[in-house]
Amino acid sequence: MRQQFLNDGIEHLDFHVARKAECQKLSRLILAGDYVPERAQRILVEKSKGLCRQLVIPSVKDAIVLQCLSDALYTEVKGKEPTKCAFFEPKNHKFSIQKSQYGSIPAWLNFQRELFNFSANRNYIVVTDISNYYDSISYTHLRNVISAISGVEECVLDMLIHVLSSLLWQPDYMPRVEIGLPQMNLDAPRLLAHCFLYELDKFLASDPNRDFVRFMDDIDVGVDRISDAKQVLKAMDLVLQTKQVRLNSGKTLILRKDAAAKHFRIFQNSQLDKLTENIALKVASGKQITVEVARIEKAVSSGLAKKSFDHGNGDKVLKRWINLAAKTGAILDTEDLKRVFLNRPSVRENVCSYIMRSDFSISLAKMAAECARSPLLVDDAGRVDLVNYLLEALVPRKGKRHDHIMRVQAACDVQTYFGLYCKMWLQSKYDTTQALLDTIQATQALWASHERMGRLVGSFSPLFADIAEKSSYYTLINQAVNHGVRDVSRFHDALANDPNVFNSMYDSLKATNPSRGTGITHPKFLCLLSALKNKAVPPTQIATLKNNHVLAWKDAYYSDIAKRLSI
Repeated sequence: MRQQFLNDGIEHLDFHVARKAECQKLSRLILAGDYVPERAQRILVEKSKGLCRQLVIPSVKDAIVLQCLSDALYTEVKGKEPTKCAFFEPKNHKFSIQKSQYGSIPAWLNFQRELFNFSANRNYIVVTDISNYYDSISYTHLRNVISAISGVEECVLDMLIHVLSSLLWQPDYMPRVEIGLPQMNLDAPRLLAHCFLYELDKFLASDPNRDFVRFMDDIDVGVDRISDAKQVLKAMDLVLQTKQVRLNSGKTLILRKDAAAKHFRIFQNSQLDKLTENIALKVASGKQITVEVARIEKAVSSGLAKKSFDHGNGDKVLKRWINLAAKTGAILDTEDLKRVFLNRPSVRENVCSYIMRSDFSISLAKMAAECARSPLLVDDAGRVDLVNYLLEALVPRKGKRHDHIMRVQAACDVQTYFGLYCKMWLQSKYDTTQALLDTIQATQALWASHERMGRLVGSFSPLFADIAEKSSYYTLINQAVNHGVRDVSRFHDALANDPNVFNSMYDSLKATNPSRGTGITHPKFLCLLSALKNKAVPPTQIATLKNNHVLAWKDAYYSDIAKRLSI
């Protein structure tokens, strides 16, 4: 669930603690035929030029059901693919600092490696993908494809398609149509979309005189003659038409070998591989990386000035440079970062990660404020991502930084779901409890009707412990009649008083998260506040929690919260 755009106020740790009982209840509902997917939240994510895709954020229970069904299906289809040139595999779901919306990172790297190999040997490379792929998949065709390649029971397939179709967006209250897979950061729809193209894989692998690789609907074919390139495109499109999908003519390219090398940025990727390896070796041996840091800073600034990242896979190369800058402490120009954030949606998350992991300077805070207030942000995800990462940036001093953070907060429209999420989430760290309480009170009609938003409001309960606003806060959340706010506030209360709940959370809370600037996620910090109030546990455990999170106490805002709560 951490892969989703919206953070849960306590990272669903209440479900995690009671997961055995919760999963037993879920199983009974499924076996009795009474299981119904919950209302999913949808977020607009810009692709380019203002065009947005709708990403579904499922509930934790629906995510578990979908993942179990997906894992079962993958067991059945694994090894039955017609070729080894289609690279996709589910994530391993281990705790990881890396996010990816494409499946496992090794599969993506294997896809790139194979593509680079044959693009150097073939005279022409065909680059294409499928137009509106997920939105165009017919459930009838999908069922036929999956049934033909797997031995999965029909009822399992029925349930998987039923859950996915229930999460698919339908405008207003229009009847559902049997077309389209919801897009989400989970394996289930991706696995189905991957298997849907097995017939195309079989066709492409049937001719030994061409090479090809596929990752989901990104398809690249290597041939030696321009006539072969046109013929294979024609044939591919005809194969896909039998499934009622078509190639995207606007994104289809036929490239010569030298143009393909530039398009895929083979030389630049090779340089980055060597640089990354050299940096790792120097760091491991305790040597300075000053020269490498200067190279990174120059590569980003000069590349943007010369528009070197504007064509082909330039954005992918730019992502790698920015990630490397964050890891090495390279200082990137804030004006460059602002332009990247506003004009390159696919790189926004990397810019946010850089902000969080860098020294949070006044110039970075100013840049964040300007990005948040820009009318170029037409989607929901851009501002949500920025806020999520700002919360976990280490802010050693306030000063002018605070003014800029308040400008970010002022840019959040509380009349919208995501605007309210962003404002309250920011206020929980960077504003006063009275200001947060005022927002909760003024927007009660909006958040009380959404369980997810109620969970966010409930996660603020440790901030109101033992202060003057406590009674007003609890009066508000009790009036709301919202299951989310009730469940989360009760969990915080149990964490602060029940030694059994504390013990169930202890290992999780004492673990640090080096991927975060503060060494801890913001929801986990809120849980930490409750745990540190528990007087029924040994003082040594309380001391361990405090000592393990010394980095968080160096944050000026977290330090003030701890002092206010006498922690």
